[in-house]
Amino acid sequence: MRYIVSLFLLSMVLFTGCKDDDNTHELQIAKALKEKELVFSMINKTWNFAPRPLTPEAQTITNNWSDWRLFTSELYQKPKGTIGAFQRKTKSLVVKVEILNNTIPERVSKPQIKSRLMAIITKVKALHTFINLDRIPEKKVVTLITDLNIELIAFQDQIEEIVRRSHIQKEEGEQEMLNSLNGSQPTNVPSTNEIKN
Repeated sequence: MRYIVSLFLLSMVLFTGCKDDDNTHELQIAKALKEKELVFSMINKTWNFAPRPLTPEAQTITNNWSDWRLFTSELYQKPKGTIGAFQRKTKSLVVKVEILNNTIPERVSKPQIKSRLMAIITKVKALHTFINLDRIPEKKVVTLITDLNIELIAFQDQIEEIVRRSHIQKEEGEQEMLNSLNGSQPTNVPSTNEIKN
């Protein structure tokens, strides 16, 4: 009889313990889902990338740069539904942004464009890394989205600046001075003896 009572009590303790573990596990799952919903809501609210109006000439440059057009088109399309949609979006953006450095149009292929582009690439890769963590640090992700938006504007401003500067006429002798500072020889510039003759 003692054996049966002991066995009964032991089974009750184990059953109650298992039931508590199930409740704890369900609470943890519910908490994790609620966290993911909050993170999704915060990221969804912050993800606001939109085309910026450019001057016609700068717009032509960006329109003719097909890899840039593909990257921005992907970026401007806001993911919907779940955090998984944002994870897939950032994966696609990483693939598209890595190509950009090798396809910069010659007209804007300047050190300042390359450095701005590297900042964009870095932000996109960091965004992809943080948004794919098990516990997404939403403040960090929100900051990266905001920073990426700032970098895009700075990049487009840099293109505008290059276009604007290309229309400034050089003064007489300025090109020769720039060539001598760069260490290159002037091309097709008549010497002073040729000018006198």
